[in-house]
Amino acid sequence: MKVAILIAVRMKSTRLPKKAIVKIEDQTLIEHIIDRVKICKNADIVILCTSTNKEDEILIEIAKKKKILYFLGSENDVMQRFLDAANMVKANIIVRVTGDNPLTSPYFIDKAILHHIKTKADYTYSKELPQGTKGEVISISALKKAHDLAEDPNYSEYMTWYFIYNPHIFKIEEVPVEEWMKRPNYRLTVDYPEDLKLIREIYRRLYIPGKIIHLKEVIKLLDNNPELLKINTNIKNKKTVGVKDINVELKDK
Repeated sequence: MKVAILIAVRMKSTRLPKKAIVKIEDQTLIEHIIDRVKICKNADIVILCTSTNKEDEILIEIAKKKKILYFLGSENDVMQRFLDAANMVKANIIVRVTGDNPLTSPYFIDKAILHHIKTKADYTYSKELPQGTKGEVISISALKKAHDLAEDPNYSEYMTWYFIYNPHIFKIEEVPVEEWMKRPNYRLTVDYPEDLKLIREIYRRLYIPGKIIHLKEVIKLLDNNPELLKINTNIKNKKTVGVKDINVELKDK
């Protein structure tokens, strides 16, 4: 059984241009993500997954600097990009991490991997952690099936919905988590300038170069300083926008 963490990242972003390489303290956003997932104990390898677009070449240099593998694949079909990256290293299971979450929790990812393997799930996730701190664990066999049955793979950036909306096709597991982690209303992803402002403030207060900020520290900071949450409280969750317009119900073929 081989587990690969795949970081999906591209330079193309409209709300916050080139957000993957914005500086947060001493490093770029994507470098912080890489550092965090590299300490996961239950994964075998980390791969930065970007596209063949020339604009994304800067991300290859970052992967080399951080001494992790990289893969260049389809610009729009994220599922196929992941399948090809997994095939490159012969992975049976992948952990999907997105390149806009510089507080991704390695602690949670390790829990999710163990739960996924123990339950023999197709897809494992949590909806109880702060947005932007999770990862999704997916069996390659299930990912291939979802891709084969998808009406339009170019919408596969919405990979989560392909699984959650089709429990009749896949074995879906939600990871049980401790009470201290349950803050689903906390927004810790980076899509807009307000998000970046909050993340920079968290890093300013908690970050020590060379060390990883534990999610428990972040939650304690926000619990004790609720005014910080007001920085990006008015932003609508983009992952719910437009989903009804996308056919995420997979069809038997």
